[in-house]
Amino acid sequence: MYSNRISSPHTEHPAACLKSNKHPVFFVLALHNHQPVGNLQDVFESSFRDAYAPFVDLLYSYPSIKAVLHYSGVLLEWIEKNHPSFLAALRKMVQRGQIEMLGGGYYEPIFPLIPDSDKRGQILKLSRYLRQKIGAVAEGLWLTERVYEPHLVLPLSQAGMRYAVVNYNHFELGINKEELKGYFLTEEQGFPLNLFPINGKLRDLIPFQEAEKTIEYFETLSEKTGNLAVLIDNGEKYGSWPGTKLHVHDQGWLEQFFHLLHENRDWIKTTTFSQYLSQYPPRGRVYLPSSTCREMDRREGGFQRNLLIRYPESNRMHKKMLAVRRRLHTVTNRKRREKARDYIWAAQCNCAYRHSEFGGVSLNFLRSAVYSNLIRAENIIVREHHHHNNWLEFRVEDRDFDGQRELILNNECFSLLLSPSLGGSLWELSYRPAAVNLLDTLTRSSPELYQRGMLPGDKDGEGEEKLLYDPYPRGGLLDHFLFPEADLELFSRGEFTEVGDFLLKPYRYRLKYEKGKAQVIFTRRGSAGNRGNYICLKKTVSLEGSSHSIGIQYNLSSGGCKIGPFKFGVELNFSLLAGYAPDRYFYLPGRELELPHLAGKGEEANVGEVHIIDEWRQLRVTLLFTPRAGLWRFPVETLSRSERGIEKVYQQSVLFPFWDLNLRSGEQQSFSMELSVKTLDS
Repeated sequence: MYSNRISSPHTEHPAACLKSNKHPVFFVLALHNHQPVGNLQDVFESSFRDAYAPFVDLLYSYPSIKAVLHYSGVLLEWIEKNHPSFLAALRKMVQRGQIEMLGGGYYEPIFPLIPDSDKRGQILKLSRYLRQKIGAVAEGLWLTERVYEPHLVLPLSQAGMRYAVVNYNHFELGINKEELKGYFLTEEQGFPLNLFPINGKLRDLIPFQEAEKTIEYFETLSEKTGNLAVLIDNGEKYGSWPGTKLHVHDQGWLEQFFHLLHENRDWIKTTTFSQYLSQYPPRGRVYLPSSTCREMDRREGGFQRNLLIRYPESNRMHKKMLAVRRRLHTVTNRKRREKARDYIWAAQCNCAYRHSEFGGVSLNFLRSAVYSNLIRAENIIVREHHHHNNWLEFRVEDRDFDGQRELILNNECFSLLLSPSLGGSLWELSYRPAAVNLLDTLTRSSPELYQRGMLPGDKDGEGEEKLLYDPYPRGGLLDHFLFPEADLELFSRGEFTEVGDFLLKPYRYRLKYEKGKAQVIFTRRGSAGNRGNYICLKKTVSLEGSSHSIGIQYNLSSGGCKIGPFKFGVELNFSLLAGYAPDRYFYLPGRELELPHLAGKGEEANVGEVHIIDEWRQLRVTLLFTPRAGLWRFPVETLSRSERGIEKVYQQSVLFPFWDLNLRSGEQQSFSMELSVKTLDS
């Protein structure tokens, strides 16, 4: 574990300093270190203890070895608060010229997904931090997930960056592999940027193969003078990835590797990007296509933005971010505007937007952190326009850029996003006082490649049928008409058939506002199973200024012949982070639930009200039903890999109030729900 002790500088027997007849090979050893906004504190601590600190501690004892280190601003803030002596050690190493600090986006955004002004702003914020806290001048930057698009050159250069590091596969079109042993110059609108290719062979060798294998590889590069080999990889591979602490530190791989670099320092010249730039000219001019790291190439088809299509949850967060960002300029007070801007920047942290073997978008607490920062920013912005509590906002816009309009309904307590083209469904239920989106849901889609074989006893994907996949996206106010034989088990597995054609189908809508009350009225005339039969559905969502409650009213009427029997129900998904925690549970007055925790599954009859209690956030979510309803509840869970192995990850709880109906020709029935969110002490 890192301490205030700095190891003594390494010394070597004079025989190890004999001159070599090999041509020098220049080697840039660079590490990228980052933890996501909202990650668990014990993950920060264990990564620091097992990876970040021991690497720097050992590197300090080898002053002959130069390296380049990158830490995101998120991680640096945590280190400054919890291990400030670590920053002092970095400052000493900068002063003696041993390390170069690599810049980047402060909150580790994927640059093409954020506005250009935010690109420049985040880069400058990290550069200022490095200069003030560590005494380092950042001349180049780490591209998050090595995502490169040609237009990035302009804002990166404008932010003072001289170089960036990109994946070797970016250069595969039109560049001789022999030329990749250096760097290249590109430009955008006359703004220059140097590009260093990462050596793919070194990424496969270090730290997984024997240390001698890397030295042998360097020998193959020593045929010509000036050859450069660049390795930049995740610092977590040096101790916090599963099994790497034992291999890298406990069994001495890193010590041996540094020892070999020191012994062969007469021809293996460890250097930094800036030093190499000052010694050698570029190999030529280059214009590269858009590309990303190998792992994301496989998932997103070579174009990283496709993650916004593959993961609708990512797109909803991203488009919420852009919507909040568009209103930032309306905040006239500079301090409040900068505070809101920093919340938005924190919400641009990439980890919650993409999938990864260790979680990404499937980790609910990372998505929750994104929404929390966006809601806090939005709270500052709306206060600029509404100085009193009793206010309402209507906005009609294509929020998610699918060519269809969405309805945004805001008051002091809530931000709602409703989709007329998807059955008048609800896709955001943000409660402002707690800065939480209760509809931060995840749909179980087809598995990632690495998920095959995850389950115990599963071989070559044979157990894939054990994994559940949702036949439709999970949101709120999803209207279902089910055959009477449908039950909780079939519904929770998605193995049911709709009687009508209402689920996620286009609804007509109109807006109504009177006496401080806003209403969105959705209507649809849809089929009801038998030819010629139809049901007219009217759904009204009501919100009053400063109200903690949302009203939902349904009116159903039959056309043609008698319709039924069938179950009519409304699906609601609630995300409250912890499915098995004892401080988050369901409560039905006067009833003792067998499995009250949020991941519990159960069926109740004749329910007039249900409460979801979140003692951790001090929240109570209440649903009232008129008339009383049947109620199904069950969890939505996914699989993810962690340091502890394969784990189920709780995403959300599904509540499904339903009513058994048998409508005569021309008959009408009405149902209402009231959804309220309050703090436990109110």
